[in-house]
Amino acid sequence: MKAVRVWPGRGVEVVDVPRPAIQEPTDAILRITAAAICGSDIHAKNGHIPGIKPGSILGHEFVGVVEEVGPAVRRLRPGDRVTAPPAFWCGSCPECRRGEPHHCRYGGVYGEHVQGAQAEYLRLINADITASRIPDSVSDEEAVLVPDVFQTGFHAAYEARVSPGDTVVIYGVGPIGIGAVISSLIMGASRVYAVDLVPFRLQVAKEYGAVPIDAREEDPVEVVRRDTGVGADAAIEAAGSTAALSNAVRSVRRGGRVSVVGLFHEPFVLPMQDLSFYGITISAGLAHIGRVDQLMRLVEDGRVRLSRLITHRFPLERAPEAYEVAEKRKDEVLKVLLKP
Repeated sequence: MKAVRVWPGRGVEVVDVPRPAIQEPTDAILRITAAAICGSDIHAKNGHIPGIKPGSILGHEFVGVVEEVGPAVRRLRPGDRVTAPPAFWCGSCPECRRGEPHHCRYGGVYGEHVQGAQAEYLRLINADITASRIPDSVSDEEAVLVPDVFQTGFHAAYEARVSPGDTVVIYGVGPIGIGAVISSLIMGASRVYAVDLVPFRLQVAKEYGAVPIDAREEDPVEVVRRDTGVGADAAIEAAGSTAALSNAVRSVRRGGRVSVVGLFHEPFVLPMQDLSFYGITISAGLAHIGRVDQLMRLVEDGRVRLSRLITHRFPLERAPEAYEVAEKRKDEVLKVLLKP
């Protein structure tokens, strides 16, 4: 089969590799019908994720059709359209039993700990507990964005404890930030500010209901504090930028909340001398990965439309070109899709 293989710091290539096979009774084999390029895939290509081994097959945002199931799989059948979160989990460790599969001590991420989904086929691990069926009315292009983009954005808003009437400011409105815009409004926020440096992303955020702030032209902290008088109730950092995180902390009111889902490659110094007097709550971490079915229902019911975020589509064979577009053309790119 064809697959996208990465050489950290050197780039990606499309190669022929053996098709994956059932290794455990709980496995399933998917024929991939669509896979998206994530910002973390670009980080892996550039050598910024230490866990990525040279020659790994990338990809953790995917949809596919079940081709084969292991003898212990009871819930899935060949022919089912499914998707799954970027990471798999065991279902039995203390963290999983607490309802925190994203903290599973035996889990891992596709494309990092096991081979990924930017390929013609994927071995899906613990398929019965991790896979979600895709409703017939939901297209591949909607479904592929639910387990990571929408779920991570939802988690960001959930951790920010967004409540009806809140004012929220989101730093970084790439796909995850847009997911946070959508989720904050679903949770009842009265106003959501979207902060970015890229006009195209700000325009899309505006289309979803956010108030755009171009950080090249205005100080977002000043705008938010001027408009609210006291600061936002909650801030979400979705850029992975120390400058954005600093602004997020300075944007919230006394007793405000800051939720961090951006990936950082350098340390951030917390100004505790100020925070101690403001009572700010900061939460950080990757998304809860057990909400796919819940969020898929919002898409199925038409309450959320995600396909607007897909701006470019490439056949799998042109993956190197697709990666170049995803990384270099930020003025017109949100999400790039690969189709085997």
